[in-house]
Amino acid sequence: MTGEPNACRFTVLGPPGLDCGDTRLGLGAPQQQAVLMLLLANSGCFVRIGELVDGLWGEQAPATGEAVIRTYISRIRRLLSEHGLGTAISSQAGGYMLDPSLFALDATEFANLVETAREERASGHIAAAAKRLEQALDLWTGTAMAGVPGEAVERERFRLERLKLTVTQELLRLRLELGEHAEVVAEVPLLIEQNRLEEPLYEIYLLGLYRSGRRAQALEVYRTVYDLLGKELGASPGPRLREIHDRILRADADHDDEFASAPWAELPAVHSPEEPPASPEPAGTKPERSPDRQFVGRGTERAAFQDLLKRSRGERPGLLFVRGPAGIGKSTLLRRFADDAAAAGRRVCHLHGSATTQAREHLERFAQELSGVSGGVLLIDSFEELEEAEPWLRDEYLRQLPDDAIIVVAGRTGPSAAWLTDPAWAGTIVIRHLEALTVAESAALVEARGVDPGLQRSIVDFAAGNPFALSLAAEVSRSMSATGMPSRRDAVRYVVDNVLALLAGSVPTEVHRSALHVCALARHTTEDLLRAVVPEGQAAELFDWLRAQPYVEAAAHGLEINGVLREALDHDLRWRDPVGYERMHLRIRHYAMGRFLRDARDPHACVAVMRTISHLRRRGGPVRRYVSRVDEVSRVDEEDMRSSGATPADHDELVTMARETHGEVTAASVRFWLGRQPEAFTLLRCRTSNRLRAFMSWLTLPAPEREEREADPVVGEIWRDVSRRMAVPPGAHIAVARHLIFPDFEAMPSPVTDVFQARMMRGWLHEPGLAASYLVVANGRWWRRLMEYLGHYEVERVRADHSYAIFGHDWLADPPEEWRDRHLDDELWAERHLNLFLRQDAYGDG
Repeated sequence: MTGEPNACRFTVLGPPGLDCGDTRLGLGAPQQQAVLMLLLANSGCFVRIGELVDGLWGEQAPATGEAVIRTYISRIRRLLSEHGLGTAISSQAGGYMLDPSLFALDATEFANLVETAREERASGHIAAAAKRLEQALDLWTGTAMAGVPGEAVERERFRLERLKLTVTQELLRLRLELGEHAEVVAEVPLLIEQNRLEEPLYEIYLLGLYRSGRRAQALEVYRTVYDLLGKELGASPGPRLREIHDRILRADADHDDEFASAPWAELPAVHSPEEPPASPEPAGTKPERSPDRQFVGRGTERAAFQDLLKRSRGERPGLLFVRGPAGIGKSTLLRRFADDAAAAGRRVCHLHGSATTQAREHLERFAQELSGVSGGVLLIDSFEELEEAEPWLRDEYLRQLPDDAIIVVAGRTGPSAAWLTDPAWAGTIVIRHLEALTVAESAALVEARGVDPGLQRSIVDFAAGNPFALSLAAEVSRSMSATGMPSRRDAVRYVVDNVLALLAGSVPTEVHRSALHVCALARHTTEDLLRAVVPEGQAAELFDWLRAQPYVEAAAHGLEINGVLREALDHDLRWRDPVGYERMHLRIRHYAMGRFLRDARDPHACVAVMRTISHLRRRGGPVRRYVSRVDEVSRVDEEDMRSSGATPADHDELVTMARETHGEVTAASVRFWLGRQPEAFTLLRCRTSNRLRAFMSWLTLPAPEREEREADPVVGEIWRDVSRRMAVPPGAHIAVARHLIFPDFEAMPSPVTDVFQARMMRGWLHEPGLAASYLVVANGRWWRRLMEYLGHYEVERVRADHSYAIFGHDWLADPPEEWRDRHLDDELWAERHLNLFLRQDAYGDG
């Protein structure tokens, strides 16, 4: 087969591919695709073979790397030659070049459409500009270069995804100008959830809410983002967001044309892959590394301590317990307390963990020094090391100190029950749990330590707010040669090993180590999960051991390990025993999508299983964006939810909710199916108020019936699609998630949508005789990306004037056991290498 030049088109705005005429071609193994993606990203320029090796493997490059690259180039040339692109790749000494004139590229089309849209917007053609941007975004079929490995590809992926977000914001602003306020308001929350600190999205959201007549909600959103930016960044909203807020307060946001869309001159340019953005300027002088600059965060705790210092002498301040896991910064905070107390003119005794005898000597000497002195400050660090002396401290020593002495105790576990139940200490103990640093605080810490700006983001991402991990990784990255580690691989191992040694310590047996890794890999760990994944251990004993560890949290659905320790345990097992890692992951996965999913009926269990599945798929794909996260809002929402079937007394309430949410046609459909299959309906109500929150139906249809097709045109369209695609075998049936009615839904994941998804996935994987399934939704744009990832096609509708979308899947052609493991490789290895010391702002080796 041959073709004319430009008859072939590469796609990178989603899973990569090559379209030649009507034929969609695969591009080979993931690493071969990575080589091709690097040539595409640099098309028109020669790429040295060493750059291809580094871009694909980094420090993990095999000795045969160059030979492997040449093999991939040969295979790519053979593939292209079969479609008239035999001269597309040229070579010269030590490098290759891809000729961009011989093919089309969707990323270039995207860039051209965006530039055209900006020109039309500048000419005042708003509707035409919006249409162009919609066409540009429609080119995206998923995550850019999905499934392709390699450090260089990851950087290009980040650049393209960022451009997509920028263009999405431009389109939303244009749609506001066109009056699509309600539609924009429904779509922005999901984008905000994915980009919590992106101020332009909040500008769009506020204007959309206000112009939809929801002024009070707009003001509440501003208060929320004000608090968020203060907590995460230590900053107030920017001038544009403040101006919009002021205009809404003055009730004149309908007259702010200058804020309806961003000035086009301020928007970043869209670069096509053959024109990469310019590299950033070299970093300037490194910031001064003073102790004050290197201490970040803990504003709440320091303010509480300052309040104690400001109290009148002679007033009893009480006892402050600071608790938190290893590495969270307790010792650093106490040193800061000591400096603050000394600056306030207080007598300070700062006791670090030491032998019990030495500790008692120091403490008794301090008590003598305080004789006749008011307002002394006693700081006791590493309190867990003084376990033998705790009764003496509690019952004798601390009670003899002056009443106005300030006492701060720091340890991993906090006060024992004996402290809390002792009448002498009743009402005087204050407990503060140190949390991880925020992203902004973490970035400030590594910047203060003089880390190369190109490395800061990867270190912050890895450390997950743990000050020890941040400081260690920062120092190692700043001076790898001084620490005797010439390569990134050695540096990563050094950081991971030290994080594990401090935060996890030693474990009793290999079985306990396996249980620890289960807790790191799984979202929630229960006795039942341990029984399934670690069959050689005693599940109850392992569960109790895990629960007793200071770094393990007891959450609603089981035990959890979060933050940097989870990442370090995950990386360590993948590096140390990749076969064992894959085996453990598969066992957890099959448990979650097997017995756990099959038995999940209560909303509590449905939410847990969806979060587990989402956690397993966190390395690739969009699933995480469609599942609720663990926060205070979702926790309360989940706890106040119960499910039930539909009784005759519920029918009118369901029909009314359907009418108010989606109109009369949907209401009539609900009434019809309540009369025909009432058992298909699942209701979700508030436990406290019994208010109906949402409901869904899962219809079972063995064969097409005329009455059903006429009463519900949507089911008629589904049967037409079935007849075109398959013959339903005798005894088999199709299932339809016909009604997903949730009035509060605004394209945001929540425990309610978790329950809906768990019900559908349970049917897909565990319903006997299922030949095909369909999902009917009103907001097709929000669901489309997830459905594409899950292998569901969109049905071409006869009634195109209706706003609903229908997604289907043929389970005869794509059986559940094959579908279940479709993305397994991405789950396991999409982020195989820990990029702690990888530059984020350049193509070359950092």
